[in-house]
Amino acid sequence: MPPLADPDLNELHSHYLKLRSEVAGHNRAYYEQDAPTIPDDQYDALVRELRDLEARHPAWADEHSPAQTVGGAVSTAFQPVTHPTPMTSLDNVFNDEELREWGEKLARSLNLPPEYDDFTFTGELKIDGLSVNLYYLNGELQWAATRGNGQVGEIVTDQVLTIPGIPRKLEGLTGELEVRGEVYMSRADFAAFNAQAEELGTPLLKNPRNGAAGALRQKDPEVTRTRNLKAILYALGKRDGVPARTQGEVLAWLRERGFPTSAYSESLHGLQAAADYHARMIAGRSRFEFDADGTVLKLDPLRLQEEAGFTSRAPRWAIAYKFPVEEVETTLEAITVNVGRTGKLAPLAHLSPRLIEGSTVSKATLHNEDFIAEMDLRIGDTVVVRKSGGVIPQIMRVVLEKRPDTAQPYAFPTTCPECGHAATRAEGDANTYCPNPACPSQQFERLRYFVSRGAMDVRGIGEKLITQLLEQGLVQDAAGLYRLTAEQLAALERGGEKKAQNVLAQLDASRTRPLWRLVNALGMNHVGERNAQALARHFGTLDALLAATPEQIAAVPGMGGVIAQSVTAALQDPTMQGLIARLREAGLSPQEEQTVRGEQLAGLNFVITGTLTRPRDEITAQLEGAGGRVTGSVTKKTSYLIAGEEAGSKLARAQELGVTVLDEPGLAALLAERGVTPA
Repeated sequence: MPPLADPDLNELHSHYLKLRSEVAGHNRAYYEQDAPTIPDDQYDALVRELRDLEARHPAWADEHSPAQTVGGAVSTAFQPVTHPTPMTSLDNVFNDEELREWGEKLARSLNLPPEYDDFTFTGELKIDGLSVNLYYLNGELQWAATRGNGQVGEIVTDQVLTIPGIPRKLEGLTGELEVRGEVYMSRADFAAFNAQAEELGTPLLKNPRNGAAGALRQKDPEVTRTRNLKAILYALGKRDGVPARTQGEVLAWLRERGFPTSAYSESLHGLQAAADYHARMIAGRSRFEFDADGTVLKLDPLRLQEEAGFTSRAPRWAIAYKFPVEEVETTLEAITVNVGRTGKLAPLAHLSPRLIEGSTVSKATLHNEDFIAEMDLRIGDTVVVRKSGGVIPQIMRVVLEKRPDTAQPYAFPTTCPECGHAATRAEGDANTYCPNPACPSQQFERLRYFVSRGAMDVRGIGEKLITQLLEQGLVQDAAGLYRLTAEQLAALERGGEKKAQNVLAQLDASRTRPLWRLVNALGMNHVGERNAQALARHFGTLDALLAATPEQIAAVPGMGGVIAQSVTAALQDPTMQGLIARLREAGLSPQEEQTVRGEQLAGLNFVITGTLTRPRDEITAQLEGAGGRVTGSVTKKTSYLIAGEEAGSKLARAQELGVTVLDEPGLAALLAERGVTPA
């Protein structure tokens, strides 16, 4: 385009071109690289400015403008597929006034007066994940694909099938069906992944959406499986043979067919009800299992949706009402360093307490020495904090204009703050370590991890008891726990004979826990619950794992060369071998993994809820080992709900659908009747 005659307009056009290039760059980072570089609210502001400029100067816009396109380029790493019907994006509103304006546009698109407000909407949460399309032909799943650019997506069928609740076959259907929804990583799984990554010095996920998108684009579906992805399905594209007349009926149909759907959808009459729903979701956002960046309001009758139609990039009958991004300024009061079970020196920020998304935040992780240096954090700085993934407090930036003259740079320690041993940092590793295995903090953290619920699950041994045992020299490592006597435990502060007997009973029960629990409890780098389960399933016995070569470990799905080398080095370390020998001498004989799947429970679907006397994963392993299927949602296809105390909404749903509910004695009776060996 030649220079414009008006200098002011020419300057504005130059700004438009720069803005367009900037938004295009952010789109590539978000959609194609799964690595967003700015927060959502800043991106939304840039896109809104770009669209405003194009609305005022339509000659500047074209089909390649990032304000007019959907998603990003299709990756060449996966097979492309054309969606039978396009997957569009959503327009946004940010306050009730803009919602009212959208309602007026919707009315006009249906040839109704702008003030018309007798619409019925379905309110849903806008999950911050990755959009997918599942294509069925005559009830058989043909492929699953990402949204891509809205017209063409990437086939990720094997990856999607690692997600619970995705049916391969739908009985009684003919013709074409597209089921659409969002794949996400839960906040809990995101936090667990980053906690392990931080400990290992591997790259952190920026947010749960980044984790879900990266996992779904793994070539090896077994790697995808380790991220524990979940999905919420909420829409249909092609829908041959689906009798739904409203969006609410679409959701009900999906639930009845076993698809996971959201528990937060509601039917709403009028825009005020929609605004009230949005306000309730804001108030409850800290309790969501997943990240959500707003609500989605959809005109409920499908007939009216078809009549309202689409713009070039979005439906006229739906709108995304974005949540406000909650960031607060606070003061960095101090930095302390903790020492973990692997010896990692983990810096922690101490902040002036502030309320963020319903909870008071006074601490935030600082990851490592480089993070502090790159942000140039100084004691006394004013910093901006938000919750990453809605859960983890994170320092986003320093407010330099508010830096006081008294702000003090922070010097990362060169010695262990617990034992005084010289700290080390290997080349290429972001973390600093204390290499002293006798470091008191490492001993404490290793014992705490060993008895934790995700490892040996020894209840009754908490932090205070571990501290007493170490201080009095009664134990030095996990093997020492199994040499404790009732007299030693009873003599401790707040001990007593009854408590001592309970602890010993728990320790005795842990001697025959499943193999994967011991593998996890050993605390090897790169090995958490999921990798421990994969190793235990693959090798079956502890001796087989101990004898495995790096190449054999690397062949386990989800492992790879780096993890294999780390695990082999850990298991061949004399200190580790000594610990394993002492544990065996103390009577630890972990259950071997059953590699043969039984058929006693074949065809039965189970859901587990509430507080049970046995760990839930043990029950799951027993059911799946006998051919049963364990899912997370109660549907008409659920055969049994296993309910402990405080069962909650799943129990109510089971009772509503007439699903048989079993307590633990009832489950034991069922297993005995089916010939399943007791756990």
